[in-house]
Amino acid sequence: MIDSAGTTVDDRPVVVGVDGSESARDAAAWAADLAAIWGAPLHLLTVGAGPGDGRIAELRDAAERDGAHPVLVETVVGEVVDVLADQARAARMLVLGSYGDGAWSGMIAGEVAITMLDRVSCPVAVVRGTTRQIPPPRGGPVVVGVDGSTAGRAALALAADLAASLGARLLAVHAWSDIAYGVDGAAHRRPEDGSVLAGRASDLLDAELAGPARDHPSLVVNRSVVADTPLRALLAAASGARMVVVGHRGTGTGGRLGSTSRALVEFVPCPVVVAGHGNDVATDRPAVATTGFSS
Repeated sequence: MIDSAGTTVDDRPVVVGVDGSESARDAAAWAADLAAIWGAPLHLLTVGAGPGDGRIAELRDAAERDGAHPVLVETVVGEVVDVLADQARAARMLVLGSYGDGAWSGMIAGEVAITMLDRVSCPVAVVRGTTRQIPPPRGGPVVVGVDGSTAGRAALALAADLAASLGARLLAVHAWSDIAYGVDGAAHRRPEDGSVLAGRASDLLDAELAGPARDHPSLVVNRSVVADTPLRALLAAASGARMVVVGHRGTGTGGRLGSTSRALVEFVPCPVVVAGHGNDVATDRPAVATTGFSS
């Protein structure tokens, strides 16, 4: 949509799935904050019986107090995954709690949340705090894994936009390793010296950050080049983070969620945002990924 000043406005809603769980309450509050900052509509969506009119009214009122406008409340009858997937087609982001009405495992995100990551093309946020009934953090950096891949660039662009919108700093993490894998899956040690590999990794991260720096000149960006696996590097960076943003696809996974991204959704003690299938950023520059954050 284009406003009266001729500026393109993204009027797609932030859609949040709501049930009777405390996790869904946290997800609704998190989504309301983001919708208010973006100036986007907030869509509180329940499927089937839902948590009851009183709870929905409470969530709506809280969202409006947080500045979200307009707030749409809708109850749809159907299968949860199918309804969420249908509503997500026109969404700017789909927001879900990390567990539903079922048991809290302490580490495994809800089955619906995991399923939706492979079903929708928009970004999906899985909202959680450090433990059950602890709300998600409201401070700290937006952490993003950078690997030079197309999916990684989509995650970086989304993370930079989120950090700029929230007034947070961006922490870009790139992991490198001296272990490589052949087409047969066999591991072998790279012949280059570690200092050479570290230098290449640093150069790659600098190159990847050029676009976000240009698009968001006032954004504070910190960089971290780590000799480690992507999962361990991001788990460490997630401590004290406001959220972690990762790419969707892994190497060889087609449209399916990569193993690193899935593990982060399951284990990270803060919201995880997975850049959607439709957020891949095309580029003419070849990707030089030393270690994949979406794999």
